[in-house]
Amino acid sequence: MAPMSSEAEVDSLIERMDFLTRDIPADEATRKRLYDVTQKLNLAVEPAQMTVQRIMYTPLQLTIARIACDLHIFQLLAQNDGSSMDVKSLARSTKADEVLLRRILVYLAATGMVAEPAEDSFVANNITKALAIPGYEAGIYHNFDTALTTWQHLPEFLRSTDYKNPSDSLHCAFQLAHNTDLHTFKWALTQPEKFANFNKWMTAARAGEKNWLDDFAFEAEVAHNVQLEEVLFVDVGGGIGTQCRNLKTKLPHLPGRVVLQDLAPAIKQALPVEGMEAEVHDFYTEQPVKGARAYYLRKIMHDYPDDKCIVILRKLAEAMNEKSVILIDDMILPKRGTHWRGAQVDLAMMASLAGMERSEKQWTSLLDLAGFRVKKVHTYNSDLGDSIIVAVPRC
Repeated sequence: MAPMSSEAEVDSLIERMDFLTRDIPADEATRKRLYDVTQKLNLAVEPAQMTVQRIMYTPLQLTIARIACDLHIFQLLAQNDGSSMDVKSLARSTKADEVLLRRILVYLAATGMVAEPAEDSFVANNITKALAIPGYEAGIYHNFDTALTTWQHLPEFLRSTDYKNPSDSLHCAFQLAHNTDLHTFKWALTQPEKFANFNKWMTAARAGEKNWLDDFAFEAEVAHNVQLEEVLFVDVGGGIGTQCRNLKTKLPHLPGRVVLQDLAPAIKQALPVEGMEAEVHDFYTEQPVKGARAYYLRKIMHDYPDDKCIVILRKLAEAMNEKSVILIDDMILPKRGTHWRGAQVDLAMMASLAGMERSEKQWTSLLDLAGFRVKKVHTYNSDLGDSIIVAVPRC
């Protein structure tokens, strides 16, 4: 495309972009292209002073969103059928001081979390409605209450290790931040409210995005000629059973048993999924379900350094037969140009768990060390590199 040659052409483009804010295309692919290009444009035209302000004050957005959740502001506006609410009405509903509430609402409007159609009047926009979703609200609580404290201690932690890459799950910024010797997940089990928010957030985190079952040919790759008495699918460390539910919903005609495994606190919160068996299991111990067609690990490997992943994989290898495969559902980072979401998850895993997101080369190396080979890789979300890695024991 030729460069803009006149101020009039730029003005015309701005007018068209402004129109798009009021008439958003329905097509998801078009919306994504618009998002990507406007993000690039924002960074290209942003003055240095604005850049510094944005970076420095980003934690404040999470903080005020947390307060807004406590006051149920997002829910109140989202449930008001598209009508605006004034500060007085919101103050009565939230029992908050009117002056304080207005300051919070002004900030929420300034950062796009709510809309401000008139003086002292606020209404839900698309972001408000998203933040009112219980799973996303749980994500705000989890990230403010647990993750943010960890990130604040990351500089101190890395200085103390002379900037070595973390490789010990019991010695991370998390332990420093929360003054504990416990592994992050064991600590979470002592915090039932925080653990519940974490589970809700993990269920909602990828809502609306492409699911692995949308693209991966599970029936052909895994379930060929499966018998009713066989174990079809074991979701190892599967939390509350979201993926078991997805499988039963997507492919309800498939015979074979579907098993959810996790530690007791997660199993106690398991979803009521017809046909799903839920059992308590620690994946560092012997796998009790032998000869399953698929042992599925979703976002498990990225929680751990290589040595721990090898232990988990070898425990599964002991239970596998000639028909078994391991399905690793995780990111594969590209050689360059990693999506910002992938990069931030990588560092979040490092800070809390000494875990990591991995490149294709790193996955191949890890599986080789554990005694496996990669049979197939199927990427179902190209932006983040979300992929199913089909792995089998080396002969």
